[in-house]
Parts: sequence; structure tokens; C-alpha cells
Amino acid sequence: MGIYFESFPDSNFMLTIFYGAVIDEDLKAHTLEALKDEHSSPGKRGLSVICKHASASGLSYKTIFSEGRKMRQAKFRKDGKLAILAKNRVGYGLAKVYCVATELDGLDETRVLREDDLDHAIEWLGINAYSDEIRSKIEQLEHLQ
Repeated sequence: MGIYFESFPDSNFMLTIFYGAVIDEDLKAHTLEALKDEHSSPGKRGLSVICKHASASGLSYKTIFSEGRKMRQAKFRKDGKLAILAKNRVGYGLAKVYCVATELDGLDETRVLREDDLDHAIEWLGINAYSDEIRSKIEQLEHLQ
């Protein structure tokens, strides 16, 4: 359990879903995978979903902040957009910590949204073509704990 990651190179879009128990090692591995994504280019759009039952008890603030700092060097961030949809309060707070760590003026735009804002996130990112696939994957992983 941990982190589901899928890249859609034709649309310069990546989907990340946090589910079940997420630990420091999961986040470190995900950051490494995202940074080495060969299909990434500037203007990338990303949707990260923190499932309702995702547990962060194995995550430290230090790791979240450290991995966020590493993401500052991602080549795909210039003019990009990232929507983080948190379906629980802890996830929302951790997403805000991550945003502070990754923030660089003028690089990209990141929004942290609450659980009922999936439609808004999909529309803002312009990924309507993947809407059904995204919903299906979230529903599938939401039941894993």
C-alpha cells in the first residue's frame, strides 16, 4: 500500500493517489520516480489525491518537507499546475506543508483542495478526457486500507 503513480505522456499529465498506510520510504521512492520521468516537459499538470483512509502515521514532517524541496528541481514544473485533493483533514494539512516546501515564485501553480472539489480540480487542470479513469482508480484504491 502507499502511492499509486501513473504518467500520461501524450497529455503531459501525471496522476498520484495516496492510499492506505503511507510511509517515509514510499514518499522518497515516489519523488525519485517523478523526478526521473522521461516523458515530462514544462507545463506538466498533476493531480494528487489523498484518499479518505490514507494514513500518514508513518510519515514525518521532515520527510514531507525534504521531498518537497527536492521537487523544486523538477524540469516539468515551469508553467505547470498541480491540484492536491485531500479527502481527510490530516492529508489537507500535510498537503499545505508540502506546498510550502515546493514553492518557488513564478514557477508553477499549486492548489490544495478538499474532498468535494474533484470536478473543480479536473476542470482547472484541463484533464476532462481522463475524468472517468481517474474516478475509477480513486474508487478502487479508496477501499484499500
